[in-house]
Amino acid sequence: MKSTSEDPSLLADKILEAEAKLEKLEQEVEEIGQPAGRELRQRLDILRIEENALKRNFEESRRRGEADSLRMAKIVALLRHIEDEESSVGHEADFLHQSAPSSVTLAVEAGSHLVEILRRGMKRVIGDHHPLGESVFVNHSHANLTSQYGLEDSEIPSAAPDSANS
Repeated sequence: MKSTSEDPSLLADKILEAEAKLEKLEQEVEEIGQPAGRELRQRLDILRIEENALKRNFEESRRRGEADSLRMAKIVALLRHIEDEESSVGHEADFLHQSAPSSVTLAVEAGSHLVEILRRGMKRVIGDHHPLGESVFVNHSHANLTSQYGLEDSEIPSAAPDSANS
């Protein structure tokens, strides 16, 4: 079997694998967020630059049509370095995914639980009928309003202009 430095198609496949792994790592780092993922983001940016250099060198080598063993050895060395660094970043990303939640995450979860408890309490006290969701003025007649809310005509203060002049 030919080694990676002797077979350009195998080397191209490894470069594509490294690129796919780098994309996956970028998604994992995005999930981690800031500030924990700041250093990983910087390392991924450096890896992206090295990957672009690797692709450029490999394409230049393929365009020449000759298999320069020294150039191919450098390409293979850079590929191994990128793979090792991707593995290292992957281990750190896995570690950060397993770490304890931050205080902000805990506060959001506690707030969510509090809202859920309040919602259940309101439903238990009020039931399915929620008086605050019902408009007093829409789709009600005078008779319906007086029977439902208990206001009689005699209880409503009169704002007649005759009483103001007296």
